[in-house]
Amino acid sequence: MGSTEDTKGPNGTLVDFTTFQNIIDGSLHGSTEIHQGINPSNGKPLWDVPIASADDLNVAVAAAQRAFKTWSKTKWEDRQEILGKIAAEFGKYQEQMGELLMLEGGKPIQFAKIEAWAAGEGLRYCASEGPFADEVLEDDENLRLTMRHTPIGIVGAICPWNFPLAIAMNKIAPALLTGSCIIVKPSPFTPYSVLKFAEIAQAFLPPGVLQAMNGDAKLGPLMTEHPDIAKISFTGSSATGKRVMASAAKTLKRVTLELGGNSASIICPDVDVNKIAPKVALGAFYNSGQLCIASKRLYVHKDIYQDMMKALIEVVKGWKVGPTSEEGLMLGPVQNEMQHNIVKGFFEDCATNGYEFALPGEVGKSDGFVIQPAILDNPPDESKIVREEQFGPIVPMMKWDNEAELLARVNDTNTGLGGAVWSSDLEQAQRIAKQIEAGTIWINNNEMPLSRAYFSGHKESGIGGEGGRLGLLAYMNTQVIHMYKSDVGRS
Repeated sequence: MGSTEDTKGPNGTLVDFTTFQNIIDGSLHGSTEIHQGINPSNGKPLWDVPIASADDLNVAVAAAQRAFKTWSKTKWEDRQEILGKIAAEFGKYQEQMGELLMLEGGKPIQFAKIEAWAAGEGLRYCASEGPFADEVLEDDENLRLTMRHTPIGIVGAICPWNFPLAIAMNKIAPALLTGSCIIVKPSPFTPYSVLKFAEIAQAFLPPGVLQAMNGDAKLGPLMTEHPDIAKISFTGSSATGKRVMASAAKTLKRVTLELGGNSASIICPDVDVNKIAPKVALGAFYNSGQLCIASKRLYVHKDIYQDMMKALIEVVKGWKVGPTSEEGLMLGPVQNEMQHNIVKGFFEDCATNGYEFALPGEVGKSDGFVIQPAILDNPPDESKIVREEQFGPIVPMMKWDNEAELLARVNDTNTGLGGAVWSSDLEQAQRIAKQIEAGTIWINNNEMPLSRAYFSGHKESGIGGEGGRLGLLAYMNTQVIHMYKSDVGRS
């Protein structure tokens, strides 16, 4: 890790990037129970991190309840200003945060720094968004009908390990801006960056407004069932999302669920394969394929299939893949042993069924979780590698000819998170994009979510959405007031 020298917080104390505690009611809290995250590059444990208890959660919820009484009534513009100050302070630690994300997440340093930047961008975006004015729906001599939006209350955010800080910020920033208080549970695989950000932010916030708690498998269900938490925002697998929704239903919590995907990238015959191959490869393999909206199925027109395959292999073969201790990396390891075994299962299934590897790949045999990327050559539509989300650096590439038949294949899935279309004919690209049953489509670019754009999943890829101005409403209640103008005064 980088030195903490000259990394002073706003109160003049040094910010130590080698010690980590839970943030409860504005203070640092330890625990009698601890665990360590694992460095995915070498399989070795990182720093001690406390495991929050049920009592810790109750204390945090009580603190959030107290804080909500004043934070919800703080002027929107004042909350904007506070977010801006947090963003400016956070910007001082981009280098340290990047190193932290590299170690806990297994990202090459340049991409770890991009995640740190993206987290800051999420803060800056929300700090730029003004309040929602009361909307007059109708106003005549008899009735004035108005609609307003109010803070939702206490939010529980349950975050994943693939982009631990950027995804957490997609929940933290809008919750704070709209006047809610938020309790963040990072993944126990990647707790460090979220806890450190929450620690830095405390200097700008009343106690209880933003809290962060590392926990074990018990903490998530305790949050989803807690009667005083008004909303759960969860990002993770569809299977876990269903359990979150069932648990939240016991108290009819609001939920936002951003779940798994099996996104298709459609490549039309009018493209220059050499121009698009680097971006298609990035869309499929970025973060070693551990991206919810990654291109997990490539559909290439038969007329350019062989040329595209050759160009794609040439790009990926030119990448350096290894542990983050090495320089010049394009891909690091998958983040944890569990996911390493899942991806290994896809390799084994493809080999057992005799599917052809155009790029063979290799499941790492080192102490870490490095996997060399692989491309499957036209496996059948019913194969596991096509039907299921692999969430790792192994991708199937299939041929297509007829557009209607193609779209039937692309939409033959119970998920609908993202997709991509590549064509020099923008009208054709738009026509195809509008027929993909998914929440976000990219045309002629690899998948890059933007803070200012709404992001949601269709089918089993989620409930509701976040991002952009529309996403702010996910953290608010809506109230409509019917004011009749009839005389009800005493005669």
